[in-house]
Amino acid sequence: MSNQPLIDWHSMFMGVALLASARSKDSRKRNGACIASADFKIVGVGYNGLPRGCDDHDPAYWSDDDSDPANSRHSYIVHAEVNAILNCVVLPLTGSTIYTTQYPCPRCVQSIIQVGIQRVVYLEKKDHHHGLNAASAKMLTDARIDVQALNELDVPASAWCHELSSFIVTPRT
Repeated sequence: MSNQPLIDWHSMFMGVALLASARSKDSRKRNGACIASADFKIVGVGYNGLPRGCDDHDPAYWSDDDSDPANSRHSYIVHAEVNAILNCVVLPLTGSTIYTTQYPCPRCVQSIIQVGIQRVVYLEKKDHHHGLNAASAKMLTDARIDVQALNELDVPASAWCHELSSFIVTPRT
């Protein structure tokens, strides 16, 4: 009989990011993030949502007209990565890893770099975001941030996280 954990560190931290994503009220895509220190402590968790004080029931915040910034949810939503950083219990985050349910956008990458995060582990990437992904990749490479897809880093952890994500339903509109 061995005393072994049921899940490894990657599964745990990405699992926390997935659970955080379930708190998002964004009906299009729920994202989560978990920041782990170099000594395997959770120091920040976040999900995509509106800033404090903004009414979740106001339909203007959830509009999808990207040609008009005043009527685009992208103008209002705080991304999971930024929320995780803002919710951190310690700063700087030098040497830490951020686990994200989605490959980070350039805006989030800027924050990731600025606070000293050294590693990004992501669950999925929107391939149709070629330009945004390229901008993020350039900054991450130039800042020497280690970036890995969970399925390339740890196949069993990736399978476990994909199974967990199947319980987190994202309604399609």
